[in-house]
Amino acid sequence: MYLDRVPRLISYHDTWMSIDPIHGCPYHCAYCVLRYGDKVGVRPQVIASPEETLKQLTQHPFFRPGKTPLAIGTETDMFHPFNRDYLINLLSMFQTGGITNPISLITKAPIQNETLEKIHELDHLRVILYLSYSGLGNTYEPGFRDEDFRANFSKVKHWGFPIIHYWRPLLPENTTPDAIVHMLEFVSSISNASAITGLKLHPELNKILSAGKIIPIPEQYKQRTGEWLDDSVLDRIHATAKKICPNYPIYRHGSCSLAYVLAQPNHTATVYQTDICLPSQCPAAQRKICMNQRNIPKRQTVQSALRSIGRDSTFNYEEGAIFIDNRFTQEEFIYLLHSLIYPLKVRQIEYQNIYRGTIFADQPGADNIRKTQ
Repeated sequence: MYLDRVPRLISYHDTWMSIDPIHGCPYHCAYCVLRYGDKVGVRPQVIASPEETLKQLTQHPFFRPGKTPLAIGTETDMFHPFNRDYLINLLSMFQTGGITNPISLITKAPIQNETLEKIHELDHLRVILYLSYSGLGNTYEPGFRDEDFRANFSKVKHWGFPIIHYWRPLLPENTTPDAIVHMLEFVSSISNASAITGLKLHPELNKILSAGKIIPIPEQYKQRTGEWLDDSVLDRIHATAKKICPNYPIYRHGSCSLAYVLAQPNHTATVYQTDICLPSQCPAAQRKICMNQRNIPKRQTVQSALRSIGRDSTFNYEEGAIFIDNRFTQEEFIYLLHSLIYPLKVRQIEYQNIYRGTIFADQPGADNIRKTQ
């Protein structure tokens, strides 16, 4: 969701390039970031045909065939009955168009076997399912049942797609000791990994989320940007996981879980963020993949990345980072980070998205993103 609330077909997020030909979600989840744009509890609106979507994707200056991670439908739920047919048509168009990039589909909607079968038949696509299951119950997610969430995992597992459990948002209600055990005992038996996330924060969004008094955002967080996720919650989850599922991957970043299922290095340079990388419950083999990728980009590599976005900036190598003396949009910064896979510092960032993850923690104007205690 962007600050200006202008619908975008293609946008670049912290982990992936987001493809959003449909805007608006019929569900009423209390914590949803789409509330900032009044896009919850509404009928989804198609803003581009599958043909136009494919065209815009392949012509986007940041798109790299076969490489750029993609996510479809972050402004809606593509598995809602209103959206299923469009999703199959779009994925079919992608297969015909030769798209081999990894494609993430994020959903909490009850999934139909018929839909999964049709996706499975598109055998040239690399599809990963991010299944949202918070354990928060009807107060926060009206209309959903725990058994439906769990049925999604079984169905997706049956069709052989990689499963990332999206455990979000983590709030006091779903992070009690009993709630953590209940969740981990189930997901560790059926998912490839879990990605855990706190409540997304932005001062304007926080006003909306706390207005109905459903989400008791602590006063000290209401003017912050980033997420509400106390270190004590992370410690409790990791301590519990070490006891009941020590070999199950649990990550703080969606990009880490994506790298794991693809057996590739994380493309967001998270391996250099020791406070994020090291506490994660990550298999030794995956840590080795990321560690082996650590490399200081050569000067000509940095120059090439800058020129690809029309810049010829001065830059220098600092201790553990490259400083680029220029102003970038949020999306340009993400693209450079993904291209160089090395910590960057820049003179200024024009923030466009209301959410900013920890990849921006050391940048100008990014106070309170990483640490929330």
